[in-house]
Amino acid sequence: MALSSAKKLLFLEHAAFWVFMYFFIFDYYLTDNKWIQAIGNTFLEVATYAAIVYLNLRLLIPLLLQKKKIVLYILSVLLTIVAYVLVMQQSGLEQVFYEHTGWRNIFSMVLNTSLFLLISLLYWYFKQGQLAREQHFVLQKEKLEIEINFLRAQISPHFIFNTLNNIYTLALQKHDNTAPMVAKLSTLLRYVLYDGGQGTILLKKEIDTLKQYIELHLLRKPRSQNVDFYTEGNPNGWEITPMLLINFVENAFKHSNLDQDENAWIKIHSEINDNGKLLFSTQNNAQPTMPVNEYGGIGLQNVRRQIALNYPQNYSLTVDNNEGIFTVELTLQLTKK
Repeated sequence: MALSSAKKLLFLEHAAFWVFMYFFIFDYYLTDNKWIQAIGNTFLEVATYAAIVYLNLRLLIPLLLQKKKIVLYILSVLLTIVAYVLVMQQSGLEQVFYEHTGWRNIFSMVLNTSLFLLISLLYWYFKQGQLAREQHFVLQKEKLEIEINFLRAQISPHFIFNTLNNIYTLALQKHDNTAPMVAKLSTLLRYVLYDGGQGTILLKKEIDTLKQYIELHLLRKPRSQNVDFYTEGNPNGWEITPMLLINFVENAFKHSNLDQDENAWIKIHSEINDNGKLLFSTQNNAQPTMPVNEYGGIGLQNVRRQIALNYPQNYSLTVDNNEGIFTVELTLQLTKK
């Protein structure tokens, strides 16, 4: 079974450490060109240190330290040091690994054992901190995804509700455009259901949906001369978060009062340059006294939050009411497909 990337990285970390220790100790044993003896002695000494390290990492820390049995852990560490000294003395490895005799050797053995126990303990604490940071990152990412999905769930019904209201009005009037509006609504619903939940979609698809939405509104009371939608640049190949631009268009129709005011107008402009910078704006006439923070209601508030979550530090958004002309200007740095 193939190892995962995380396990491969962990294996390489351990392997690199022991290779370094091997050559570090090997230099001590290589005297008088006795290569075979140096290779064997180095392997034996590294193996004893590895046994100490993995005893601490795999047994003492999980069973005692992680379970807050601090006293037992300290006693086990002391017992490990004593056991190492006794094994070295009884097996004869003391004469192989150490040059001196008596208490000086015991001090060296205690020092070496303590050093590798400490190294393994510090390594464990480092890994625990790394794991905690990774878990925090995953939780933050999941939290953002939940919030984005929640915002989309609010935006989509809001968009559909307004459109159904339009169709309902035409149905009451038995208007000839009722059936075409239902057909166009079906296309838009397909976009909301199948594309609105994706992470990104093609900018061209979002723009095509804007055209469908505008046509849907104009079927109610055609005033195409009062709605100006023009695009610049090539949208192919660039991706955008779905259900962003359509909300600005929806708010322009909602507040321009195009249905009742013969002089109402809307201007929509989309421009994408060769570097993927999108400039999108809507303008419409509205009440001069309407506060900017009331323009758009929940739809605009949610899409503002959604943009902030999906494009942190890669966007600018301004909403302004100047003498009864509401202007929304959005700048986004898009990504290539």
